Amino acid sequence: MNIRLPIKLKPGGQKKGAKGEYIDSLRVFAEDIKEAQRGIDFQMSARGWCYIMEQFGLGKSDFERGQIWINECRLYGFLEPGFILEDESHEVEGQSDESESVENYVEGQYNMWQTAGEYYADSWMSYDGISFWEDKDCYLQLLVEKVDLKSLFKGICNKYKIPMANLHGWGSLEQKAVMAENFRRAEEEGKEPVLLVCCDFDPPGLCISEVLEDWFEKYSTFTGWNPINLKVERIGLAYNFIQDNHLTWVDNLLTASGKDMANPNHEFYKKNIYHVREYIAKYGVRKCEANALVIVPELGRKMLQDFIDKWLGEDSYKDYLSALETGQSRAKELVEERLNNE
Repeated sequence: MNIRLPIKLKPGGQKKGAKGEYIDSLRVFAEDIKEAQRGIDFQMSARGWCYIMEQFGLGKSDFERGQIWINECRLYGFLEPGFILEDESHEVEGQSDESESVENYVEGQYNMWQTAGEYYADSWMSYDGISFWEDKDCYLQLLVEKVDLKSLFKGICNKYKIPMANLHGWGSLEQKAVMAENFRRAEEEGKEPVLLVCCDFDPPGLCISEVLEDWFEKYSTFTGWNPINLKVERIGLAYNFIQDNHLTWVDNLLTASGKDMANPNHEFYKKNIYHVREYIAKYGVRKCEANALVIVPELGRKMLQDFIDKWLGEDSYKDYLSALETGQSRAKELVEERLNNE
């Protein structure tokens, strides 16, 4: 992988041809990013790509510039729509409205009818009516702080049937209501509710377990679920993990609204909310964003896998596949029995 960063335009007036050279460098940059994506098995946001670009010379103080480069590549048509991962709140909801002639519809239905017997003979292979969670003692859900992590962890969560959501700041009431309902149903089946959280290494991120426990309690009238048995476990990032894997520290404690938690006049600092003062004394005025995991994707996934194994056991998925295989074998017997009796 090699990403050639665009040239930097100097402030003020530009020499003749500089703009053209800049656009050409954006085109090369976009081609390098597209080539890099072919070797990465998850999609990233513009911010996530900045962590990749850091390995090729982008300074951590230039991340905003990196995001501008990516957006300009999109505006010039060098990166197609859908290439950069966007926050879910920006998605446009689609509506199906396609025309089809009556003749084509009838022909399609006829072809389906003609192949129905062949489909039925092999239908046992599609049986998936085994619940992954049915025999488990706990029920897991996952919250992540950045959209890049949803992309990174999607495969694992699909595999283990773990509902996952993006906090996107602190999330929403409706988001918590859906998760509360999932936990309520799980508790009715005798399972312990466990919420895994992967978030930034900063003062609010280190206090996330207590914050979420308080929030689910605060929202209990709205959600109709009492979170008294809820376990919230922060799975990352950890200081040693950051240091051992040389993840990027961002040298500020700015909030999403641009306010500085390290400013003595900031409410968090004055009231020591999230233990901001102790954090600064121990780690300095810096933070590590959860997006940083994109440069070590396999380690990030292993981190999540280790916590899943902790709660469910290392053989949980193997046991599920075994039960599914047994169910499919029985389905095959019944299909063959039905066909033989025709």
